[in-house]
Amino acid sequence: MALLGTRVPLPDERIAHRVFEEHARLHPERLALTCGDRRLTYGELNARANRFAHHLADRGIGVGSIVGVCVDRTPELVSVILGVLKSGAAYVPLDPTYPPERLRLMIAQLPGMKLVAATADTLPLVEGAQADAVDVDDPVHALEALPDTNPSVELRNDDLCYVVFTSGSTGTPKATAVRHEGWFNLLNWLRIEYALDHRSSNMLVSSFGFDISQRSLMTPLFTGAPLHLLPSRSFDTGLAHRLIGELGVRTLHCAPSTLYLLVERETETDQDRLAALHYVFIGGEPMSAARVADWATREGNSTVLLHQYGVAECTDVASSHRMTDYAAYANGPMPVGPPVYNTEIRILDEDLAEVPDGEVGEICVSGISVGAGYLNSDPVHQARFVTAGRDGAERRFYRTGDQGYATPSGELVVVGRIDHQVKIRGMRIDLGDVEHAVRRHPDVRDVVVVPVPSDEGDARLVALVIPAGAHVVERTLRGDLLAELPRNMVPQEFVEVSAFPLNPNGKIDRKALAAGLAAGSAGAVRPGAA
Repeated sequence: MALLGTRVPLPDERIAHRVFEEHARLHPERLALTCGDRRLTYGELNARANRFAHHLADRGIGVGSIVGVCVDRTPELVSVILGVLKSGAAYVPLDPTYPPERLRLMIAQLPGMKLVAATADTLPLVEGAQADAVDVDDPVHALEALPDTNPSVELRNDDLCYVVFTSGSTGTPKATAVRHEGWFNLLNWLRIEYALDHRSSNMLVSSFGFDISQRSLMTPLFTGAPLHLLPSRSFDTGLAHRLIGELGVRTLHCAPSTLYLLVERETETDQDRLAALHYVFIGGEPMSAARVADWATREGNSTVLLHQYGVAECTDVASSHRMTDYAAYANGPMPVGPPVYNTEIRILDEDLAEVPDGEVGEICVSGISVGAGYLNSDPVHQARFVTAGRDGAERRFYRTGDQGYATPSGELVVVGRIDHQVKIRGMRIDLGDVEHAVRRHPDVRDVVVVPVPSDEGDARLVALVIPAGAHVVERTLRGDLLAELPRNMVPQEFVEVSAFPLNPNGKIDRKALAAGLAAGSAGAVRPGAA
């Protein structure tokens, strides 16, 4: 089965930061960036970025170079990113909020990185890098004396623009390289499909290291709108909620877990803040519609929620679904929509043959959004990028490892991971199937099912449940599930919690949950247990 995105012609030059430069030329006085009490216009931000780009050029940084960026959420973060792009290099987010061990693992995957941009506060975090370091706040570099004009750099559409790390399900994060043309196509799709313009202000609410944050940073600058940064290293729900209202933020790009925090933070006196949003673009992990349904369907709330699917290896977003039918979402997995522009999604079997309509297979993405691959990765990982004949031509695919099927209306539905299966009593089951069944129960607001090794060899299933009401009655829940699922798919244990721990990217930290349960410390993840 193939889902084909709309074919939209693109300009000959597909370089996103050149669009930002055009906004700066035409509207230099327009607000581009806020962070606390700091404000920068498009002209000021462009000038700062240009000076840093010239500084990089003086140090021999250009097309083909990789530059690490370890800077807090400040105006310098944005000017550095734009400066790296203007120099012709690709940037790598090295988020200062990440644990030191993860930063070390990431840096170890980047032996070709030539330079790291940091500040006095963040330089100690990247001491292990075999690369030059530059303190972007140090006056010794005399950036103010450098030209503030746009540098003249020859770039090709297939040059790299950024490198972002996957979550590292194997234990080691993988550096995924994204091309300019794929990024331009994504931003252009957002601009056209959702009519984003200079009024479509955005706030960065996710971790800088998260792939969703790269479009969160660039989309407003691509459309001529203001970008708002939270003036704090870590995400502050209360501060974000307040500033969304005060600054008139109109778009958010975030994981479901971040949206839950914002929605659940509302009170009767401030419920108009989020309702004024035009769009929330949601991706990164499966979503529980029940956790936002009351808010999304409340009278006076016109916010459009977009449930999106994608992978970092294919420029973050491959498909998008406008959420409307909340009653239907409660009875099964939520669609993630048709493909974005110039993108193809095919449902294939192990031999890369298309499965019949409606059948489950591996989700494979092709088109302009497919990235350049992994940097310094082993052949096993690189093999996920394959070339095969389709429609009389050779096409490059990325095998996502996700399973899904296409609906008759042409929308993709994701049902789980191929490697998200465990063996229970001799039979392999998909944890996503179990979670969907538990989540449909009226007493359950959300759930994560974690496999915990047992002495018998098989894993035992533990369901961590956020109740829809005061508490979940385990006997009732188990009995209802036994009427719907085979016995080996019903969790052996139910742990009631008030929230799930999140990893630095704002996603549910399944590894932390599994480690805690395996170590016998379930109490550490039972904040809501009776």
